[in-house]
Order: sequence, then C-alpha cells, then structure tokens
Amino acid sequence: MRSTPQSGKTSLAQRAALELEHRLVTLQYPPGSLLQEQRLVEDFGLGRTPVREAVLQIARTGLLNVLPRKGLMVAPVSREELLQVLEARRVLERLLVVKAAERASAEQREALRRLATRMAEIGSDVDAYFRIDVELDRLLERCCGNRYLVHALAPLHAHCRRLWYLVSGQMDVQEAVGLHISLTNAVADQDGSGAIRSLNGIIAILDKQLGALDAIS
Repeated sequence: MRSTPQSGKTSLAQRAALELEHRLVTLQYPPGSLLQEQRLVEDFGLGRTPVREAVLQIARTGLLNVLPRKGLMVAPVSREELLQVLEARRVLERLLVVKAAERASAEQREALRRLATRMAEIGSDVDAYFRIDVELDRLLERCCGNRYLVHALAPLHAHCRRLWYLVSGQMDVQEAVGLHISLTNAVADQDGSGAIRSLNGIIAILDKQLGALDAIS
C-alpha cells in the first residue's frame, strides 16, 4: 500500500517521538533542563511540525513539561511520581506477561528464546543490557495482543528506564539480566506463573533503585 502524505507525516512524528523519548530516558536531556523547539528540530534533522507533534506526545507521558511562552522543561525526577509508576506497572505488567505467555505464537516463542540466549552473553555490559531490554519490551508487547495494555504501559516503561539510567552506577546488571532471562524463558514456555515470579524480582530491583535514588539525591 502506498503511503499517503498523512501517513508519511505520522511516521516522521513517530520517529521524532522515539528519538525524543530516547534522549530523555538516557539523560542526554537531563532532568530539569530547559529545551527549545528549535533545538529539537536541529538535533533530529526534522521539520517543525513532526517535532511539535512529538513534543505533545511525549508531554503526555510526563517526561516533558510544556511551559507556555517559555519553551520546554525536562520533567524533574519525582520520588512520589515514581512510586505511582511502580504501583501501576506492578499490576499492569503482570497482566501483560500472562497474556504474552498465553498468546505468543510459535514464531514469537522462538524469538523469545533467541533473545534470552543473547541476554546470557552480555555479562555486565550496561549499555547492551538497556538495548536488549527495549527489544524485550517490544517483543512482549507484540505477544500480548492487547494494544490498550501496551499503550498504558509504554510511559511507565519510559519512566522506569530513566530510573535505571539515573542509578546505573549502583545497579547489579547480572542480577537484572538473570531475572529478564528467566522471565523471557517463562513466557516462551507459556508459563505465566513463572513469568510473574521473575517480574516480581524485576520490580523489587526497581524498588531498590528508588532507594538508591534517595541516597544520591
């Protein structure tokens, strides 16, 4: 099917949104810093319209604040908001992994096993861990077959990923990798209960990271 001008514009806006979220989550745009729309246009090499649409989309996740007549501000890190994020993620992601275990196709289960094998090879490489964590999220989203659940979890994942980056110097990468491997294999084996156990361990790490954030604040 040929792309219409509208679908092309949407694609550019989505590209801008993904790039903006990545820079926010990886702290390239630090919490509390001020941004101007023109800088984003230059950074992304895109037009003003897709960038503006991306700003509105990311602002809805809570990672970016739009300041009337002043520009944009990267949302400061808030312990209270992160507590709410973890509270919601704890419930919603349990549903996601259970549905992914129930609904994953044979091809998707094989993709999960390949991903688990790649995870086992990254050791303590933090950057590799973050990259593969994003891949796992995208794959589980496709497996679960519920776009409303995916949309609800997307901003929660973004906030949690920014927390990972903030305290990455104090995290036990191998512990996190081990739990993600267990979760991935459990979903591939259609073991919803096992996936929940592994997920509980991942959320427990996030709880500890929140405590580490208090220590460095």
